[in-house]
Amino acid sequence: MFLFTNWALRLLGISGIFGASLFICGDLLYNHVPGSRETPTVIMSKLSSGRLIAAGILGMLGCWFYTLAAFHLYLAFRPLGDVFAFIFLLAFGVTGICYGIGHTAYFAIAAGAQVATRFGSDADSGGQLGNAFFKRVTTITYVPVIIASLMMLYGIVTGHSLYPRWMVIFMPIIIYLLRKPVLLVLKGHLQEIVRDSYDNMVLLVFYVLSTIVLWNGVIS
Repeated sequence: MFLFTNWALRLLGISGIFGASLFICGDLLYNHVPGSRETPTVIMSKLSSGRLIAAGILGMLGCWFYTLAAFHLYLAFRPLGDVFAFIFLLAFGVTGICYGIGHTAYFAIAAGAQVATRFGSDADSGGQLGNAFFKRVTTITYVPVIIASLMMLYGIVTGHSLYPRWMVIFMPIIIYLLRKPVLLVLKGHLQEIVRDSYDNMVLLVFYVLSTIVLWNGVIS
C-alpha cells in the first residue's frame, strides 16, 4: 500500500510545507502592510475586497494540505502502535482543519470593519463581532493542539517514533512559545513578515525539518 512507503512519507511532508506556505500567503494578504503601526482590523478596513477574498481562499486550500500532512505524522508515530498513531492522526488532523476554519473566520473581522468605515463608524468597533468569533474558534483549537502536543512530546522523548530525540526542540508548540524571543532577534521587514504570519511560520519550520529528517525514514 502506497501510504506505508518512504515516498508517501516524503510527499506528505511536502504537503505540509505547501499548506503552510499557502497559509502564510493568506496571513500576509489579510493584514501585512510594511511599516504600518495600525491594528490588523484598521489595516483590513482599507484593503481591497479582492485581496481579502484571496486571503480567505488561500486558508481553505492550505487546510486541505495540512490535513494530508497529518498522515506524515501518523507514519512518524506509527512505531508507537496503530491506536496511538490513529488518535494522534485525529488530533493533528483536526488541528489542521481548525486552522482553516480560523483563517476563514478572520474574514468576518475584515468584512465588519469595512462595513463600519463605509457608514462612518470606526473599524475596530465594526470588527468586534468577527473578532469575538475568531477568538472563540482559536480557544476551541487549543483542545486538539494540547492533545497532539502531549502525544508528540511522549513519542519523541521516549525514542519510539521515527524522530531523533533532539526534534523535541522543534515541536510546533515549542516554536510557538518562543514567539517573543524570536521576534526580538529579527529586525525590520523580516520581523514584520514573521510577526504577521507566525502561527503558520511555526508549521512551515516544523514540516521542513520533519521532511528533511524523515526523508530516508524506514516505515514499519
